Amino acid sequence: MAARKGGQAEKRWRALIRERERSGLGVGEFARRRGVSAATLYWWRSRLLRRVSRERATKLVAVEVVGAGDGDAPDVDRGFEVELAGGRRLRVPSRFDADALSRLIVAVERTC
Repeated sequence: MAARKGGQAEKRWRALIRERERSGLGVGEFARRRGVSAATLYWWRSRLLRRVSRERATKLVAVEVVGAGDGDAPDVDRGFEVELAGGRRLRVPSRFDADALSRLIVAVERTC
């Protein structure tokens, strides 16, 4: 039952945030007119934005290995490619820093 109440609260605040965005009012004025706390409205907006960011985070996709034949030179770093939204691709060496790659993907997805 608690989870259902939480879901209802989220729906209510999501609707209020959308309504505030469409209203053209500042958060303080909108909150005052609706009888809600501006701080709570900010908190819910932040929480929902973080959730959206997590949902848009890197997802696993199918991988196809191409051009890996016996005739390739042993010292060639084959690495791999990461295909991002919109068909953009990142070529990544086989030795890479996972944290740096994660930050790069977030930055590229945010700016494009």
